[in-house]
Amino acid sequence: MEQRRVLVIGASGDVGRGIVGAVLAKGWAAVAAGRSREHLASIFPPRDGLTLVEGSLSTEASTAALWQAATAAGGPIDAIAVSVNAPMRVARMDDWSAEDMAELFAANLLTHFNAVKILHPLLGADGVFIGIGGGTADIILPDLAPISVPMAGLRMLYRGFARERKGGPHLRELMVLSMVNGASKRDQAQPEWLTDEEVGRHVCAIIASPDQFPGPILKVRSREQVGQPEPAEGNTRS
Repeated sequence: MEQRRVLVIGASGDVGRGIVGAVLAKGWAAVAAGRSREHLASIFPPRDGLTLVEGSLSTEASTAALWQAATAAGGPIDAIAVSVNAPMRVARMDDWSAEDMAELFAANLLTHFNAVKILHPLLGADGVFIGIGGGTADIILPDLAPISVPMAGLRMLYRGFARERKGGPHLRELMVLSMVNGASKRDQAQPEWLTDEEVGRHVCAIIASPDQFPGPILKVRSREQVGQPEPAEGNTRS
């Protein structure tokens, strides 16, 4: 098994925790990044192969600083997984202000823009960059229409960067088309929901064999699919 070092940005969130756990379970090294090192330390007990790094994707400068901290903490990064999003606010579109929408875009879309723009080119030629998105890009749930807007934009962001950067490190968006049974939702999770660990395992499968998961847009919707490539008709290749 080839050893890899994976930078997980947004590691304190439900999906981020699952990715960190799956990376460590494979015997790889994980760099768990979040805005508060103290919060990360309250989630992840010390263990071999795990490094905690404080940083954010709020600006291009802070994104570059996060990379410097991650590489200084233990060496080269082979893959990056970005799982950052704003807390969902349940409200009708008319109840949001332009300022609210700007904050939503900054948290859910511009963070990924900064990450892809600054960090993706720093990976080696065989590196893998995966951004996590949601199924609300295609559906509008009751009183969650505003969330669908940046999620749809996120898909076009990854498609656009992938088109312009052909031949560089692998670039994918993984759309999770399921509610996620993670730390914040254990008490309400339904049996059919994907677990945080299952999403993490799927991310690791993409990192291990990116050519088997041609993108740039990938989707995972059920546990039967975890670790398996999508049927050819399910991929968006450009």
